[in-house]
Amino acid sequence: MSAPIRHHGVIVPLVTPVTPAGELDVPAAERLVDHLASNGCGMLVLGTTGEVASLPRDLRQRYVEIAVKVAARRTPVFACPASNCVSFSIETANDYIKAGADAVVGILPNYYKLEPAEMLAYFERLADGIRGPLMVYNMPATTGMSIPLDVIESLALRANVTGLKDSEGTAGRREEVARRFGGRADFSLFMGIAAHSIPALRLGFDGLVPSSGNLYPERWSALYRAARAGDWATAEKLQSGLDALNTIFQRNRTLGQSLGALKSALALRQLCGPDMVSPLRPLPVAEQEAVRAEVAALG
Repeated sequence: MSAPIRHHGVIVPLVTPVTPAGELDVPAAERLVDHLASNGCGMLVLGTTGEVASLPRDLRQRYVEIAVKVAARRTPVFACPASNCVSFSIETANDYIKAGADAVVGILPNYYKLEPAEMLAYFERLADGIRGPLMVYNMPATTGMSIPLDVIESLALRANVTGLKDSEGTAGRREEVARRFGGRADFSLFMGIAAHSIPALRLGFDGLVPSSGNLYPERWSALYRAARAGDWATAEKLQSGLDALNTIFQRNRTLGQSLGALKSALALRQLCGPDMVSPLRPLPVAEQEAVRAEVAALG
């Protein structure tokens, strides 16, 4: 494997557009990928926002292939081989790398509660088996486990472990992540909690992974550019508006329902339908319309 690229910028976790029958909506997938790449955003295919845990293998592979083809090297494409089966994760990760993904993003299995030594052994096995760059994904909201920073420290010594997407809001976590891993030439830090974007960028994080970027990638690109230029007033103003947008999706909803609200809003830009992958369900029609009205009023 050649030396990995150090990634930065906005990497949007793509929603997975599906038909009412649960099949991949290919035209919508192509629109979404082009929408992001045309606005300077990379993409994470098959992440939490993409309902990855519910997707069959063939659909996953097809979506990665579409993303690579339509992005056409304009922006990076990451893919997440999430599974409770390590051999499945390794096999599919290598399929995604072969298809042209720039990196794969590994998340912990979530059926058994793992101790730190078991987490380390799991990611070491992924790193040994994957023929390309691997980023570590810490997502306690879905796995029920936080990856200790000492585990990440050990993994960061490996040549093909090239970064961390951290989606944990524990007090002091982002500061310690920045202190221990920031500024490394071969290791990228991405903030996975949209509301923490400005503090993370101030600390030296390399990029952001905001789900509302599916709807407004141009606003997230503008925020990132302003922050990189040191124009924090502009960045903070953009963050405030995007926080208000995310509140619409998340208010009084579970994680799955908030994804349904996001898909509902995407109709405003003719990007995606509201259908979800079982066991998640689309929002009731009246609620979909209310979400779209509130998003449109926000401007």
